[in-house]
Amino acid sequence: MNSYLDEHFPKLKIEKPLFYNWTIGLRFEIGQDELEVNDEYFNAAHERAVSIFEAVFSQKDEIEIIYQQYSDGRKKIRKSSFVFKQIESTKIGLAHYSDVRNIYELDYKSECWKRVNIPNLSLNSIDYKNILLSLIHTDFGCRSPSISGECFFINKSKNIIVNLYDDRGMDVISASKNELISLYKSHNDWLLNYVRNKMNLVFSSSTIETPIVAGLKK
Repeated sequence: MNSYLDEHFPKLKIEKPLFYNWTIGLRFEIGQDELEVNDEYFNAAHERAVSIFEAVFSQKDEIEIIYQQYSDGRKKIRKSSFVFKQIESTKIGLAHYSDVRNIYELDYKSECWKRVNIPNLSLNSIDYKNILLSLIHTDFGCRSPSISGECFFINKSKNIIVNLYDDRGMDVISASKNELISLYKSHNDWLLNYVRNKMNLVFSSSTIETPIVAGLKK
């Protein structure tokens, strides 16, 4: 159980797609369709992902990373894994491991998702640029670095969760509309067009929320 998530994101499953699993969120286009899939494409995608990430997280924020990967019951997340290598070594001892079976659809009892929660992080303790690049390379194993699992960044100071699901896009959700209004305005050109109307309905209003649990709102 994660008491923080239960309080601020009740009933949210930490799985893709975050944007469709929560009422308050933004979905950004990361890889640009008009570019050929070459170095220019990946560099441009990485620049977008980093720009959005740095607009969400500041040096003073408390960060938690949730990393998870599918397992047939035998495969484990090891401390030698890529994600751990991108995090300050003194923080690894705080990691909490669990088996998760209530996300996605699993066919066999032996299947699960191996998850590790790494709390009490700061921006300086994470090589987030390298993690973001590896997530962009998810479907391109020939490019390094690449990653085999899913990574969710939680800004516990602002109650925001970020997931770069692959080179195509990034989801940013929040417990309060107020925390995402500035991002909605500053990075509006990068919002995914086919769900833009859905986002406009939430964020184009000038109404400011009172601080309540967003997930329970209608």
